[in-house]
Formats: sequence, structure tokens, C-alpha cells
Amino acid sequence: MKKQLAFGLIGLAALCSSVCADEGVHRYLYVSSRDGAGGFGDKGIYVYDIDAGHKLVKFISLPQLGGTRGATACAKTGRFYIAHSQSKLLCLDLKTEKVLWENDYPTEEGGCDRIGITPDGKKLYVPSGFWSNNPFIKVVDGETGKLISKIRVSQKGGLHNLIVSLDGKRVYSGSTRYDMLSVIDTNTDKVIRRVGPIIGVIQPFTINGAQTLAYINTHLYRKDGYGVGFEIGDLRTGKIIHIVNVPGLEKETGRCHGIGLTPDEKEVWLVDQNRKQLHVFDNRTLPPKFVQTIPVARKSHGWICFSRDGRFAWPDTGEVFDARTKKVVTTLSDGKGGLVASSKFIEIHFRDGKPVWAGRQMGVGYVVPAESIP
Repeated sequence: MKKQLAFGLIGLAALCSSVCADEGVHRYLYVSSRDGAGGFGDKGIYVYDIDAGHKLVKFISLPQLGGTRGATACAKTGRFYIAHSQSKLLCLDLKTEKVLWENDYPTEEGGCDRIGITPDGKKLYVPSGFWSNNPFIKVVDGETGKLISKIRVSQKGGLHNLIVSLDGKRVYSGSTRYDMLSVIDTNTDKVIRRVGPIIGVIQPFTINGAQTLAYINTHLYRKDGYGVGFEIGDLRTGKIIHIVNVPGLEKETGRCHGIGLTPDEKEVWLVDQNRKQLHVFDNRTLPPKFVQTIPVARKSHGWICFSRDGRFAWPDTGEVFDARTKKVVTTLSDGKGGLVASSKFIEIHFRDGKPVWAGRQMGVGYVVPAESIP
């Protein structure tokens, strides 16, 4: 285990040195707006320079956008995708900033929620939405937008959050109407494993880089003595192995919505939006140990993600935290004195005007062998 961890850390350091610290790489945060779950901002994409104090460098106006439900990007193909208006899927060329295509799915095909894409850009995975009773995830051609196939995942629908693994070999899918996390093989596009059952239903979740653990927002408060916290599932055995509580909140009610791993996987950050707090846990041992609580400026939908180098934490309140000091360093501005707050954002790296790396909308872990990182 120690040897595997050391090897994974070598891979993490190698990628950071080749991408994050390269003077020829420019790092930007693409924030799609306006968030379908609330938030602030105009219709379009705000682009911030991460290395220039998150200064707004441009706004890509997309007046056709309804409420955004999910976002993903592929560096290899240079495309940015937005799920919006519950039923629409839009594809944008990152270089020309032009819309290449937009699909509107009929009711019988469900809608579009937290989308994900394989690293090669060939396949988009489109959950039908927490609002829909459609049981399928749609597999969509990343280039043309055409429907390839459907994967039956949850009999009652509610398909909401979704993660495509770093290596593109697996898709992890959660439903707000099903107590099992589903694992899909992207080669066969079939469900190969279920993880659970969890308490209540699945809200946001994340996974570690090795794809051995899932950290899941669930409804712990529905059972006495659990209160506020999260669950950890073993992705190999399909079992729930830990229930982790926030000390002092064991008798509190209300779900947590938003959970993320720092890229080095040393910390888990949990969003407690009803109490306007972020709870931080030390993840170097299992179960993770509570460290501290950080206040946020406002009640939000609930989301958390991190910059690839681990320096910044981005909740959906529009605040930017120094992940080390746990202090707010700036807020995302619309350039007109207003706040931008959204849970649909992607970090993208460019070299010579071309995208070379795109992050995830989830705060996933990146500790994997070097050759496994796309």
C-alpha cells in the first residue's frame, strides 16, 4: 500500500511539473452561468485567469442558455459542453468560442443533468436528470451530438451526478431516487457494479484517483445519531465501509450538498450549505478525521472543487479560498461590480492558444500512477 501511494504521488508530482508549473501554460477557470440551481451572473461563460488573482479576462455571451445543469470539457478536441434548461445539451468550440451544435431531447428521452466526457472526447455521458423518471443515461457522440445508445441505470430515474474516471474507463453515476452508486464500463457501456446501499439517496459524490473509494453526500440525518456527514463506499467490493460525522452535529437535520477531495487526496471538504459552512477532514487515515469548520459568505446550492495544483478551493458561493490557509483570497466578479456564483465550472489549461488539459466539475482525487493520467 505504501509503495502504491508513493508511486501515485510521483505521478501526481510529474503531472504538476509538466502542466501546472510550465511557464508556457495559462490556467483559466470557465464558469458557466446562470446556474440552474440558483447563483449569480449573466447567461454565458465567465473566464478567469487563475494565476492573475482570478481576474475576469472575458465573458462569452450565450443568451440562449437556460439554467445550467452541468458542464464538462475535453482538451483533446477543444470543446466545452453545457447541459441547460433541463433538456438541452450545447457544444462550444473553445478556440473560436462558437456554438457547434445544440440538442434538445424530447421528454421520453429524459433531460440533461451533470454530464461527463471521456478524455478522448468521443463519448459524452448524459444523465436524464434528478427531475426525470427516465431510467437511462444517454451516450452521445462528442463530435456530432448524435445519440449512440442508452444505459439503463436507475429504474425510478432521478439520474443526477456523474463522474467519468481520469482514465476514461469507468463512469460513476448517482441517482436521487436510488440508494446505490452505479459503476459503468465505458468499453461495453454496461453497469458492472453497484455500491451501497447508502442512507437515503445519493447527492454529490467524488472518487479518489485510484478508483477504489467513493465519498458520498447522503441523508445521514434520517437515522438517529448520524446527523451531518458523509459515507465512504469501497468501489471494489461495493460495500459502504465508513460513515463519517461532523462532531457536534450528530443530532442536526438537513442534508450536506457538495463534497470534494483535494488533488493530493489529503483532505475531504464537505459543504454544509444550510449552516453556511465547509467542514474539512484529514483524509490521510480512514476514516477521515475532522479538522475544522470554515464559514462561507452565503447559503448556496452547495458545491466544492479545487484547482489542479491544490492551491485554491472553489465553492459555489463565488468565493475563492486558499486551500492551505483556509482563508478567502478573492471573489469571482462579473466585471460590473456584481458577484458570479455557480456550481458549473471547469479549470482549463492553454498553451499557445490551444487547450492542453481540462479538469472535472467534481473535486476528484488525482493520486494515480503517472502512466494512468491522460
